[in-house]
Amino acid sequence: MPKDSEVQSVDIVVNELESKLAVGNVMRNVDDAYLLYCNYAHAKGFSVKKGDQRYFPRTNELQAKEFECSCEGVKDEKRSNQRLPIYQKPITRTKCKTKLRITREKGGEWKVSRFDTEHNHEMVAADQTHLLRSSCNLSHAKKSTLEAMVNAGISVANAVSFMENEAHGPQNLGFIRKDAYDHLSRLKKHTKVENGDASALLQYFINKSNKEAFFYWNIQLDNDNRVMNFFFRDYRCRVDYEYFGDVVSVDTTYRTNRYNLICAPFVGINHHRQNVMFGLAFMSDETESSFEWLFSTFLDSMSGKQPETIFSDQCQAMMDAIETIFPCAHHRLCQWHINQNAPSHLGSLNGNSMFKHLWHKCMGHCESEEEFEATWKSMMDQYNLGSHKWLNGMYKLRHKWATAFSNQKFSAGLLATSRSEATNLVLKKTGNKNISLYDFVLIYEKIQNNWRAKEKAEDTRCRHGKPSMIVKDHPLLSHAAYVYTLNIYQLFELELINSLNTIFDEQPLDFGSPLLEFKVKSHGQNSTTRQVVYNRQNHEVKCTCRKFESFGILCKHALKVFNYMNVSNLPNLYIKKRWMKNSRNRVFDEAIENKSGNRSSHTSEMVFINQTMRSMYDLTMQAKSYEETRNVLVGMLNSATQQINALVENLSLDDQIGCENLNVDEGDEEEVLIRNPLYVKSRGITNARIVRHWDDKGKKGKGKRKGKSESSSKF
Repeated sequence: MPKDSEVQSVDIVVNELESKLAVGNVMRNVDDAYLLYCNYAHAKGFSVKKGDQRYFPRTNELQAKEFECSCEGVKDEKRSNQRLPIYQKPITRTKCKTKLRITREKGGEWKVSRFDTEHNHEMVAADQTHLLRSSCNLSHAKKSTLEAMVNAGISVANAVSFMENEAHGPQNLGFIRKDAYDHLSRLKKHTKVENGDASALLQYFINKSNKEAFFYWNIQLDNDNRVMNFFFRDYRCRVDYEYFGDVVSVDTTYRTNRYNLICAPFVGINHHRQNVMFGLAFMSDETESSFEWLFSTFLDSMSGKQPETIFSDQCQAMMDAIETIFPCAHHRLCQWHINQNAPSHLGSLNGNSMFKHLWHKCMGHCESEEEFEATWKSMMDQYNLGSHKWLNGMYKLRHKWATAFSNQKFSAGLLATSRSEATNLVLKKTGNKNISLYDFVLIYEKIQNNWRAKEKAEDTRCRHGKPSMIVKDHPLLSHAAYVYTLNIYQLFELELINSLNTIFDEQPLDFGSPLLEFKVKSHGQNSTTRQVVYNRQNHEVKCTCRKFESFGILCKHALKVFNYMNVSNLPNLYIKKRWMKNSRNRVFDEAIENKSGNRSSHTSEMVFINQTMRSMYDLTMQAKSYEETRNVLVGMLNSATQQINALVENLSLDDQIGCENLNVDEGDEEEVLIRNPLYVKSRGITNARIVRHWDDKGKKGKGKRKGKSESSSKF
C-alpha cells in the first residue's frame, strides 16, 4: 500500500511539471527552462543534455534553445577500430526523440515551442534517479561546505558521508562522490599560479591586507626582482605579542619548501604555556644583513616593542643582528644546541662522567655568578683545559647561556628554542620539500588557527571550571586558583607541596627593621641552603634561587616563609599578569577582530547549511502527501527564490563597488612583477633532527631518545 501511494505521488509531480512545460507556456529565461526540464526528467527517470541552439541573424543574441534526452542520437564511430580502449563506455544512445525546445521573437518572451514526452527506452527507477548526470547539481552552498570540510583536514569520502547523513541519504544529497572529487580536482588546478609562486604570494598578501586592517607583510627582493626574504603576521599575532611578547624564540633549523629557503617562525608562550605565533619568515641565507632586515621588519610590525628575552641558536650572524636590532633584550643561546655541538669539540672528555657533571652544573645549576666562576675554574684546572679553544670561546659567551647570569631575567622557564623547534616539526610534518611558498603559507595559517582554537578551549576550561585543590580552603591555594590559569595553578600547587619538604636551617635573623632573613633548605644532607629576605610591611620576598624572576611564580622557599608568616593572599607584586586567567583584554581583542573584518566569530556557514537542509527535508516529507500542502511549499520556495535572487544581486553589486574602491591602484599592482626565489643549497644542514650525543647508553633504544628540554632548572 505505501508503495502504490508513493508511485501515485510521483505521477502527480510528473503531471504538474508536464503542465508547466506544455507548448505555449512562457519561461523567464533559458536557465529556468533547463532547471524545470531537469526536475521533470528527475521525477520521470531520465537524464537531460543540452542540444542545439540558434541565434538571430548577424547577432550573438540567442533565438532558440533545445534540451534533449541523454539517449538522443547514436554513438560516434569515427574513432579507429585498430586499438581497443582500456575502458569501454557502455552504449546509452538509442535515438530517443524526446526534447524540449524554447524560442522567442526579437525582444520577446521565451515560450515552449516543442515538448516531446515519448521515450524509446526504459526509465530509471525512482530510487536510482539521483545517480543521473543531470540530477547531480553541486550547488554553491554544497561546494562551500565540501571545501570547508576538506580544508579542515577531513577526507573527501568522510566529508561526503557526513553530508549524506545530514541530507538523510545519498538520494537527497543532489550529487555523487565523483562530482565531489571532480570539483576539488578542478579547484586545485585553478588555484595553481600562472605567473609564478612568488606572484601568487604577493597577491595573497595584498588581498589579506585589503580584508584585514592590521595584517602586516614585507618582502625583500634582490636586483633581479627575485624573492630573498619575506615576513608576515596577522592582527592576532600583534595582539598576542602585546600580551606574551616578553619571551620570543627564533629557530632556523628546518628548510621545508621547494626552494630550500630557511623557515623562521617567531614563537612565544601564552598564559596556558601553549605555543603562540608572532609571525613567520622565510630567508634565502643566514647572513647578518638578512637577519637585520628580518628583525627590523619584525620590530616594525610590533610597533617597536622589544622582547625582554629572545632565544636563538648559536649562529654568529643572528647573534650580531640581535645585538644591533634588540639592544634592550636579553639574548639567550639555546642550551640544547650547545649540548649537541659540545661532543664534537670535547674529544675524550665525552666519556668522563665527572666532567659532564661539572659542565652541566655550569650550564644550569649555578645560582650565582661567583658559584659559576668557581665551578668553571675547577673544571678547567682539573682537566688542564686552559688552552681549549672551544671552551674559551664558550666562556666569553657565558652571559648568553649560563643560568647563573640570566636567572634574574624572565624567560618563562625556557632554556632552549624548543618552542620554535616544536613549531618547525609541525610545519615539517604538514609540508614537504616540494611544496610551494603559497601553499606553505596556507598550511601555516591552518596550524595557527588550530592552535588558537585550542587556546579558546583552554580559556573556556579555566573560566567555567575550578581546579581540584589538594588542600581545601588553603588561603594561598584558593587565591592562586582564582587568579591563575589551570596549568599555572598546577605548577604553583606543586611548589606549595614541595615547600612542606623544606626546613629552616636556623632561626630567622631580625635586622631590627621590617626585614627578616631566613635560610631554607630541603630535607637531605646535600641540600643547598637558600637565603630568603622577607619584608613584614609589604610582604616583599626575595630568594637566591630567583625562580620568580625567571619563571614568574613563587618558589617553595618563599612559600615556606609565607606560610610561616601567615600570609593568606599572594601580594600583587607576585602575581604575574601574563599567567592570569584574564590576561587577555577580550573587549580589545574583539574590537580589533571586528575592525579587521574578520567574521570567524559569526555563525558558521556550515551550521546554517546543515540546519536549513534538515528543515527543508522535514518540511518536504510532511507536505508530500497532500496537493494543498505541496502548493503551499512550492509557493513559499518560489517567493523566497525571487527575494533571495534580488538581494544577492544587490549585495554582489555593493561588493564589486567596494572592491573597485579598494583596488584604485590595480594598474600599478600589475606592474609589480616578482620572480620566484632561487633554490638555496644547504650547507650540510638537513631537515633531520639533530641526534643527541650525550644520551645514556641504556637509553639509545627506539622511543627513548629525549628531545630538547624546556623545563626550568632545579631550584
